[in-house]
Amino acid sequence: MKKYLYLAAAITVMAGCTSDNLVDGPNTAQTGESGAIVFGSTFQGMTRANYVGADAAEKLNKHFTVGGFKGDGTAYTSTSLQTGTVFDNYNVKWTVNTAATTESNTSDWEYVGESFLPISNLYVDEATNLQTIKYWDYTATQYDFVAYSTGDATEIVSGTPSAGQVLISKINAEKLTTEAYTLKGAADDLQKCYIADLVTAYKTGASMTPAQPKFKDEVKLTFRSLASKVRMAIYETVPGYSVKDVKFYTAEASTQPITEPTTATTATLFTTGTEDKDNFYTSGTYTVYFPTIGSDNVGKSDYNKAHVSFVADASGKVSKKTFAGLNYAGVEYKEKTGTQFLGRTSALASFAGSATNNYYQIAMPNEEGTVLQLRIDYTLESIDGSGEEIKVHGATAYVPAIYAAWKPNYAYTYIFKISDNTNGWTSTLDTDPAGLYPITFDAVVAETEDYTQSTITNVASPSITTYQKSHVYTDSEYDANKGEIYVQVMSNEGATPALKNDLDTKGKLYLVTDRTGKTITEAEVMDALNINVSSTGTPLVVTGRNGWVLTDATTTASVDATITAVPGPDGNDIDVDTKTAAKFTPVAGKTYAYVYDATPTPAPDASYYYSAEKSTSGPSDWTTANTWYKDPNGAEAVAEEDWAADKVFYKKYTNHNKVYGVKVIKVKA
Repeated sequence: MKKYLYLAAAITVMAGCTSDNLVDGPNTAQTGESGAIVFGSTFQGMTRANYVGADAAEKLNKHFTVGGFKGDGTAYTSTSLQTGTVFDNYNVKWTVNTAATTESNTSDWEYVGESFLPISNLYVDEATNLQTIKYWDYTATQYDFVAYSTGDATEIVSGTPSAGQVLISKINAEKLTTEAYTLKGAADDLQKCYIADLVTAYKTGASMTPAQPKFKDEVKLTFRSLASKVRMAIYETVPGYSVKDVKFYTAEASTQPITEPTTATTATLFTTGTEDKDNFYTSGTYTVYFPTIGSDNVGKSDYNKAHVSFVADASGKVSKKTFAGLNYAGVEYKEKTGTQFLGRTSALASFAGSATNNYYQIAMPNEEGTVLQLRIDYTLESIDGSGEEIKVHGATAYVPAIYAAWKPNYAYTYIFKISDNTNGWTSTLDTDPAGLYPITFDAVVAETEDYTQSTITNVASPSITTYQKSHVYTDSEYDANKGEIYVQVMSNEGATPALKNDLDTKGKLYLVTDRTGKTITEAEVMDALNINVSSTGTPLVVTGRNGWVLTDATTTASVDATITAVPGPDGNDIDVDTKTAAKFTPVAGKTYAYVYDATPTPAPDASYYYSAEKSTSGPSDWTTANTWYKDPNGAEAVAEEDWAADKVFYKKYTNHNKVYGVKVIKVKA
């Protein structure tokens, strides 16, 4: 019996999840009974909508380009491709109500009789040079299929693309792992494009582990948007205050608030650094490639996945991205002025922009990643009914590059939290210290259920980012069932922020002993470390003057500061330099504090605080290192033999005067 090879695109389903691939879902095309190869194109979307049939075809502008190559599993060469090229940049088009009218069309998609694309090696003339039917060849071991669509953008094959155009290259099977094809144009046009993961059909696919597509199976092409989506929001947890009048810097931040640039209500994120990757892209060339292919890689999470790299045009990059104004939560508690106040939880964060698109903006992917910077001014208003205000200038947060490595069809949410440990100034005089005493920011990168990535970054000096795979911003606490928590620390000093690479010696994890009915803040952790009653034992136990107890959890939580990889949301590890990241294993219901010792060298001179606790006898734990004094201003230590019932004594508390970066990490019960 003669075996036919069809190329027919089955019903196209565009499925969406907030930050998933732009093509995936059920496919209803039938496998050709005569042995035809049937193509089913499924779309995973970045929205919650599902698109099928005509709706899905509209997303692709009713066409896609496919390359198909047969071989024996070895690398393709120009010689082998002379007889191994099956679909030479074929044009596949959708026409309503044409399914089953030909043997190469099962669901309204047809390639036979369509004109070759000018990019094809077989193109001669649109009117006379038409594509022909293809058939399975059982002497081959496998077929590889590559596909993309430029959507509403017009394809051109030479010259410089103008508005509405995308310059395409031939699909090159010789360079599948490095440069399968390229797409060049402006961001507004590139964002209309869709790319597909590689599909490999094996003669013996059904017997492989895990099972793979086999000859005569429908070939399901998984398309997804070339673009990414990004949004940002802010919330606050400052005790006793609400936050209003947030102003974003409109130029790259200066080092002193006294020389701060103009601010505006339009939310803005900046990139940092001087390399090409340290930008937001506006035009250039995307290269699509598949680094993990071949039967030896079957079963790996990255198998046949499409990746992209980008080279910007000379004028195709900018250092900031704007999102429009914040959507404030309204009046809570006892605010007196207006209704423009930030929300108080991550789930109620105030997003920037329009709710029409769920606050997302389209952005071009950058898989290398770049450090993101937020810098703002804002006003605190007391919620005690007094209306008292504090204006904060130049508060900053930095998101590490590995959490800003934007991938095609992912949707990223950056949520910044104003807490009680800030690095902003409450004065514009450079002689005044930075800091609110207290305030911090958390930056959360969130994606959907399949590709979840949540990071929490303190806007403090230094900035500390925590991350747990599958954590989402709507969950205000980490979940021990989701595994290890990862930590990175960014320096805020200097012109270019950098990751700290000494977490093995300067980073420490503490278990926090909760006070009944109280929630510890970053500022209270620093207070307990700097001004404490005692700091003794193995493991180290620090008892703060404020009553909080911090216990060194390095061993109990299996802290490892020498790791070289952090798990990515797509199942692939993200490489990190040793000692720039740490991980630990959380326990349900516990509260931790990750502390980075940022004390400069030399350290500030030590000084002491005195309590007003009275004692009529010598303390049982008296030592020369823990001296007692006659009164808060006394300079003479009272010797042990001089204690007397008629004397009043005051205990000296140790103040380390150290500079700490602190991140409080709560794990839900």
